[in-house]
Amino acid sequence: MEEPIVPPQRAKSGGAIFDSPEVRLVVKTILKNWWIVLSFAAIGYIIGYFYAYRLPDVYAAQTQLLLKESDQINSQSIISSSTNAFGSYQSYIDNFNEIKVIQSYDLIRQVVDKLNINVSYYIEGRLRKTEVYASVPFKITPYYLNPGFYEKEIDFNIVDKNHFRISYLMGDQTYTQQGNFGDDFINGDMKLHVTKALDFDPSMANDMQVVKYEFRIHNTGTLVSNFRNSMSVKNPDYTNIIEISLRDQIASRAVAFLDTLDLLYTENSVNTQFKINANTLLYIDKEMNEVTGIMDTIEMDLEKYKEKKNIIISVDKDEDNYIAQYNQSISSKSEIAAKLSSLNDLEQYIIEGKDPEFLPPSVYLNSDDDFLQNLVSQLYGTQLKIMGALGSSTEQNPSINEAKQTIKRVTTDLLTYINNSRKALNEKAAELDSTIQSNVAEIRTIPEKQRGFLSIQRQEDVNQKLYEFLLEKRATTIIEKAAIVSETRIIETGRSLGVVSPDRKKIYYTYMVIGIVLSMAIVIIRLLFYDRIENIQELKSKTSLPVLGEILSAPTLTDLSFAIEDNLKSPLTESFRTLRTNLQYILTDSSKKVVLFTSNGPSEGKTFCSMNIAAILAKADKKVLLLEFDLHRPRIHKVLNMVPDKGLSTIIIQKSTIPESITQSPVLGLDVILCGPVPPNSSELVLSDRVKDIIDYGREHYDYVIIDTPPLGFISDALILMKFADANLFVLNTKFAYKQAINFVEEIVYANNIKNFGMVLNNVKRKKSRYYYRRYGGYGGYGGYGYGYGGYGGYGN
Repeated sequence: MEEPIVPPQRAKSGGAIFDSPEVRLVVKTILKNWWIVLSFAAIGYIIGYFYAYRLPDVYAAQTQLLLKESDQINSQSIISSSTNAFGSYQSYIDNFNEIKVIQSYDLIRQVVDKLNINVSYYIEGRLRKTEVYASVPFKITPYYLNPGFYEKEIDFNIVDKNHFRISYLMGDQTYTQQGNFGDDFINGDMKLHVTKALDFDPSMANDMQVVKYEFRIHNTGTLVSNFRNSMSVKNPDYTNIIEISLRDQIASRAVAFLDTLDLLYTENSVNTQFKINANTLLYIDKEMNEVTGIMDTIEMDLEKYKEKKNIIISVDKDEDNYIAQYNQSISSKSEIAAKLSSLNDLEQYIIEGKDPEFLPPSVYLNSDDDFLQNLVSQLYGTQLKIMGALGSSTEQNPSINEAKQTIKRVTTDLLTYINNSRKALNEKAAELDSTIQSNVAEIRTIPEKQRGFLSIQRQEDVNQKLYEFLLEKRATTIIEKAAIVSETRIIETGRSLGVVSPDRKKIYYTYMVIGIVLSMAIVIIRLLFYDRIENIQELKSKTSLPVLGEILSAPTLTDLSFAIEDNLKSPLTESFRTLRTNLQYILTDSSKKVVLFTSNGPSEGKTFCSMNIAAILAKADKKVLLLEFDLHRPRIHKVLNMVPDKGLSTIIIQKSTIPESITQSPVLGLDVILCGPVPPNSSELVLSDRVKDIIDYGREHYDYVIIDTPPLGFISDALILMKFADANLFVLNTKFAYKQAINFVEEIVYANNIKNFGMVLNNVKRKKSRYYYRRYGGYGGYGGYGYGYGGYGGYGN
């Protein structure tokens, strides 16, 4: 048995890919909406360009400070040194405090006051306003300002070389006042002093008249807050370097601000040391004045004693040694007493928790005790830094809590050390008391007159040694003052980093992306709610109702007449032939001959389709009756240029018979019953029993009866007449073929259980019709025919 010959399988062509519904949907969406995406992208880019152009350039400036290692709190006491194993962490915490000090309100305000930058100047351009710093030909110094005028835009114009004009809005009115350069500008809202700048050129006054200047006076608090928000202070890890950066619209102002900030910060650190030194000098001078007064009194007592006794004192070598030893012991005890007093003052200061401004200067008399000096310096420095940090943060700040823990640890060490030192000094004082008692016993062996003299002289020697001790400390303090230098070093003065914002390219592309996103949203909305059906394939994919055919577009047709009469071989005529053929699948019985046309709304083409399908049936040698049942806005009689003196309305009210109301059309085999005179109650006439008589007459005497009805979306007449029809055709125009219209038709059909229902897609463009391209593609002999819709209006087409 021979094998059957199997034809070779044909590979899918490239065109088959594009026949896929999904691909066709994508291509259709792109072709219909590409201009929206492109337009919105271009519009977004243009908006972004102008928005970015109007934005002022923002410059960045930077400076760097170096904090000495000695600035860092690193407590090394008997108690804490063994437990504090994280010195680097402690250093980091302290640097964090320094950052808060630099960002403090008071320090920033000092900078603002020093630079005198509470007035900003602007030059108004065509598209944007530009702020200037030192290049305006005038200077404004505010003395008084109504609080409501802070941050208010005030216009300034130069009238001539000696006069200026200031204007501003007050409510809905513009207030204008002229003033003289060099004089005070005074009114109820402000008092300003306006002067010419040093570089003011009188010969350029005429050119300056056309320049639109503007200035704003800033509230100091607002200005300080703005600078604090624009400033960034960082401490790189494991370093004592502080990096300060500032953003400003004017580069030179940012650099000047940072340089002034560096200067004031370093000055403040030096001033703290000067305060400590000055407190110490005040204390020493006070003590020296007291000792000087005592010595003057002793000298007077000595002279009086010598005159009273009338003696010349002669002291031998042994007696002199006794007195010298006694004086030495008394001097040592005085030093111990001074140290004990200093320790007591320090202990009282610590226990009472006084402000660091009240640190007792007497503590510095124990300068030979390095350990005590180190602890006191740590305590004092930490207290000052807490005060500075509180200017910009609250007590709940972690760094402040850490600093308080440091103070607690240092004060514990200090109190322990003070107690131990006091015990040691008291023991030494007790030993000196024993020595003094021995010295006194030896001195008593001296004759009475000599003892009296030596007693007074002993007091003088003691105070002399104390005076010399204080004088030495005073000299040391003065030398230390001369050696005071800033513990903070500027390693990089303020320098501009250039423009850092806005990022104009980013703004351009961001707005362009926003435009694209908006366009995509519009495309999706159009696709979901406003996507029009353009060919019969799309209509079939969106409805389960039968689709009988499509009527091609013919843009050059200028009236609503029988289009098939113009060219019997045109694509438009062929589309009606196809519809005629498809009707046979619904009208399967010779008794089924009534076809009803309706639509969702006006201008869909139902009248055009009903007339031309009637004509194409008549061309097939069929007797056809066309009923103009659109009694609200009839159009057929106007197209046929007939007078509807008789017709359906007169038949229903029995003013004429059916035969005498029939009119022959220009198409052979096609008769028409016009609407007749338009009645005021058209919908009620459709409910008459005479309607059935008219249709039954048509069934009996004609091969086909075509009914033209009002739009179903507006009037229910078509729904009533459908019970007499054998085929109900719903005409949908591609101009209005949205998904909502299809949903409406489906609801009507399913709700009323309408049988033999079909849809006809009208006004299909030739390039959208697959049938047209399959049959006429590449053949150009059928162009130039069509019909129009826009000029007819109403319901009747």
